[in-house]
Amino acid sequence: MGIRHEWADEEQIVMNIYIEFPWTWEEFNHMITVVMPIVRDTNHPCATTVNCSQLRRFPKDGNVLQTLLNVEKALPENVFASVVIAAPYMVSMFMNMLMKLRPRAKRLALFTQTAEEAQDIIYARYHELYSANTDQAS
Repeated sequence: MGIRHEWADEEQIVMNIYIEFPWTWEEFNHMITVVMPIVRDTNHPCATTVNCSQLRRFPKDGNVLQTLLNVEKALPENVFASVVIAAPYMVSMFMNMLMKLRPRAKRLALFTQTAEEAQDIIYARYHELYSANTDQAS
């Protein structure tokens, strides 16, 4: 268990992050230091999903809002969406606080109940934002 990540697609557009009980804030913070440079270094638009379906509860040894602020600060400029999947109430509550504090987070954050919905939303947004650019380049 814990926290893991993987590309969802060969084009490296979507980075999936899975948080599975039991997990720690140390693991979460480490994942941010590993994943964000990988996403940034693609040099093309990317999205992230954070699958909370197996999260269960927060570890007691961390400041949730401060951690989310650090994640928002670490998000590379090439991230066009970040989808939280199956967010329990506590995650939604903290994400709503974050979005009030950071307008960029509100622009990027989306919520779905399933990974399939997340993929659909991400690829629809990707095509909406970037297909005109690739059509013009052709």
